[in-house]
Amino acid sequence: MATPAENLDQTDAVATLPQVTQDMLSPIRDKYRALFDTFSNDRFQAERRWLRNLRQYLGLYDPEIERTLANGRSKAYPRITRVKCLSVLARLMNLMFPGNERNWALSPGSEPDVSQQDALQAIQEFMVRQQQAGVQTPPTEEDLRQAVMELAEKKASRLSSVVDDYLQEMGGDQTQDYIAVNRQVVASGILYGTGVLLGPFAREQTQTRWQFAGQVPQRVTETKYKPQFEFVSVWDYFPDLNAKNLTGDEGYFIRRIMTKQQVRKLADRAGFFPEIIREYLAADGVKGDYKPRQIDTELRNLGVQSNVNAQPKESGRYEVLTWYGPVEVKHLLLAQADLDLTTVDLEEEIPGEVWMVGGRVIAAMPSPWHILDANVRTCHTFTFDEDDTSPLGNGLPAVIRDSQLSICAATRMLLDNCSVVCGPNLELNVDLLRPDQDLTSVHAYKFWYREGIGAEAQQRAIQNVAIDSHISELMTVIRLFMEFADSESFVGPATGGDMSRGPSEPLRTAAGASMLRGDAALPFKDIVRNFDRFTQSVIQSLVWFARLLGQHPDADGDYNVIARGATSLIAKEIRGMQVDQLAATLTPGEIEHVDARKLVQRRFEVRDMADMLLSEAEVANNRAQQQQILQEQQDLQAEHMRATIRAELANAFKDIAQGQKNVANTEKLRQEVTDTILADLAGIPENGVE
Repeated sequence: MATPAENLDQTDAVATLPQVTQDMLSPIRDKYRALFDTFSNDRFQAERRWLRNLRQYLGLYDPEIERTLANGRSKAYPRITRVKCLSVLARLMNLMFPGNERNWALSPGSEPDVSQQDALQAIQEFMVRQQQAGVQTPPTEEDLRQAVMELAEKKASRLSSVVDDYLQEMGGDQTQDYIAVNRQVVASGILYGTGVLLGPFAREQTQTRWQFAGQVPQRVTETKYKPQFEFVSVWDYFPDLNAKNLTGDEGYFIRRIMTKQQVRKLADRAGFFPEIIREYLAADGVKGDYKPRQIDTELRNLGVQSNVNAQPKESGRYEVLTWYGPVEVKHLLLAQADLDLTTVDLEEEIPGEVWMVGGRVIAAMPSPWHILDANVRTCHTFTFDEDDTSPLGNGLPAVIRDSQLSICAATRMLLDNCSVVCGPNLELNVDLLRPDQDLTSVHAYKFWYREGIGAEAQQRAIQNVAIDSHISELMTVIRLFMEFADSESFVGPATGGDMSRGPSEPLRTAAGASMLRGDAALPFKDIVRNFDRFTQSVIQSLVWFARLLGQHPDADGDYNVIARGATSLIAKEIRGMQVDQLAATLTPGEIEHVDARKLVQRRFEVRDMADMLLSEAEVANNRAQQQQILQEQQDLQAEHMRATIRAELANAFKDIAQGQKNVANTEKLRQEVTDTILADLAGIPENGVE
């Protein structure tokens, strides 16, 4: 699969291509070169608007305005636009990437599409849980649907972790993560109206892991594909402006300015024509064919490069144009020796790529995703302010342009007025002043010497000329248009962090301030929803990547990408209180229908403390340990109870035996007494006389 121009040292397995010549490729060259010229001409008005936006951001006047500013007059340019752009960027990034939460989620469909094996596994796990609960009834279709849904949710959770892992290095290395790349896209959207991100492209990465070979740890090296994205400047993006929106499939051009070494490395990539590339670079006089367009020259003059020499004729750089979009099959047959396209209509168009440099076609290939039989969007766009007149939308500078220019005009008038009001303006009658003194300067403790007698002595040689001050009126005008700019950009004291113009003292708490900022952020809702569509496009493409190139088992199935940017508009304190109140008011009957794990997880997430939660495996392990300890305690108590009962029984039997012994002794004593009495009675005569 293709890789971005910045990483051309990464190559794919090169397919054996047929020997082609430029004459054979001339129809492709003529068609797409003419198409690029059309797209470039259609973009002229958009380029003028982008250039005005950039000048406004940098604090530079447009040439037609600067020509009207007289020499010696103020040319001040308060950079209100830059402050607004940076404030909106910071606010949007804070809303769309709230704390440690993901601004997206994967959810299975209402009827998850799982394999037969997954469905069998789900119902088996369900029956095991039923048996453990003592339920012996056979499962119903509703039980099967619920079991499949639970399994699909677990698969979605595991796949979310995989996608999140991809996002940590979506820029191609560890220096650019998802948030860093998105900041570039959002900044471009705010300034120009459109932000563009290309990808995912596949890059090979060698990984090592350890596994047991018998009882011995063994290092295993394996090659995996990782996704890579490329931020594209709007100046290098040439879409079809006749389309209704940028999400259509009409195609677009990407312009890349490469060095000779980068162009040479294109010959090592799959699908390219190496002989044509090497022949072009080896041709005499070819030392860089890049010729700056008029807009490139104007951009160059805006920066510090205007202080260096003009662009030399031999720049050493090359302009490479890439077409992404429909390509006729008859054109692709020239480049694909390993792909059978002969069974389809030659006039049919399929997604493809055409690369050109110096008026030569150096590659024409089907889209790698089309080869994998997947409809994956590889151009993701963010539109800041949608406009029915153009699919490119409007940037923030265009929205507040009138307010910015009005502030600039009022500021210039203020400074010009201050310059004549603050300094003295004197009227001198030179006929009455002595010529031996300096009449060109005014300073403290200066003496003016005059001449004249008679009627001339009654006239003043020096008079002060009073000029009206309009400083207060002009300051009012500036404040008025500052308020207009606040309203137009949604960036006011609350969203900008100025709490001195915020609520009263009772609301100046952490929760109150957060709620205030949450309410102030509501006007951003449409912008955030536009970015949510961008997020859905990116995450959906990564799901396809994990399915087709990552070979992840959980990627199979239908998943809905849910963007959560708009939900972060609610203050976290409010969500935290809502969750706490819900947990406190649940009745015992309602608790049976609530997933306790998800409830606890949500309570911690709204406080940015989700990292404190243990994993489900750790919770299960702790629960098993607690149950084991409890069981041991119960067994110990039962054994103690049995020992106590045995001791009590032993004492009881002992007492019984002692009692029986005492009874026997008593009976023996009674018998002896009885026998003695009977013996005594036997010795007495009947008449009572011995």
